[in-house]
Amino acid sequence: MDIEHKVDVKQALRVFDKVTKNGEKREDGWHYRGLTCSTDFDGYTVYISNGKTLLTVFFHNKFTVDYANPVELEELVDLLAKVDRADD
Repeated sequence: MDIEHKVDVKQALRVFDKVTKNGEKREDGWHYRGLTCSTDFDGYTVYISNGKTLLTVFFHNKFTVDYANPVELEELVDLLAKVDRADD
């Protein structure tokens, strides 16, 4: 199975919402529980990063993932799930 199929876009958008509500706003975006989230100028594209892997979600839930190796992608997927499950 293609490793990028492990990315759950709806979950990522829930996490983005949680990070922007609960995170600390800095110059480069919102920081929360090891994630940094930001948007492009119009808010239609969101960026979620753990410092190693960058998930970019476009309009209509299309996405790309930039990572050096499968372990880095797995770390981001696991962190997204952990933050999504957390009660804040």
